[in-house]
Amino acid sequence: MGTHSIVLIRERKPKRRETSLLGGPAGSKYFYEYYVCVYLHFDGYVEGGVGEWLANFLRKFGQDCSTQNDSMIQTYADTGLLGAKLINAFYSSSKLIMNPRLVPIESLENMFQVDHEYAYIITTSYDENVGINDKSIMLSVCDNKDFILTARPEKFVEKYSYYMEQMEKNKKSFAEINYDDEVEKDGYLSEDQLLIEFLKTH
Repeated sequence: MGTHSIVLIRERKPKRRETSLLGGPAGSKYFYEYYVCVYLHFDGYVEGGVGEWLANFLRKFGQDCSTQNDSMIQTYADTGLLGAKLINAFYSSSKLIMNPRLVPIESLENMFQVDHEYAYIITTSYDENVGINDKSIMLSVCDNKDFILTARPEKFVEKYSYYMEQMEKNKKSFAEINYDDEVEKDGYLSEDQLLIEFLKTH
């Protein structure tokens, strides 16, 4: 048996209707479009597993996009391109990511019913003037709907390790550890917490 995980990619925009077509918390301040849902059968944990692999992949993708945006030729990356590259990377990887399977885009409740221990959510903020860059991608992980950790890809593994240490040594919960960074100021953390609460009741 492996450690199962799912990976979702979504793009957030200022709210223009009550909820996403796929459902979601009514209290959300953003509207989300979901592009990709992938099931992975093995190595779903964060450190040394899917989480760390995703953080490295997203960091490189963001850096490549930022470099491209600074060049004379402007071809803006969008969330669809990120999804295509991620799927290609999953199916091309033979060492870590084993047995990927695309999951049909359905309601959030149905997608989260897929057997998993960890859910990874990639959230992008697309700007039509610059596309996606290293400042517009967030990575979150949810462990059996029990906690949510959100960070920029370059900080993700370090922050996860710190939180695990705080929980083990100081007996703190994720909710008791202060983020004090951009995930709070830009509303990413509160939005993810709303999603987890929504999934717990649906």
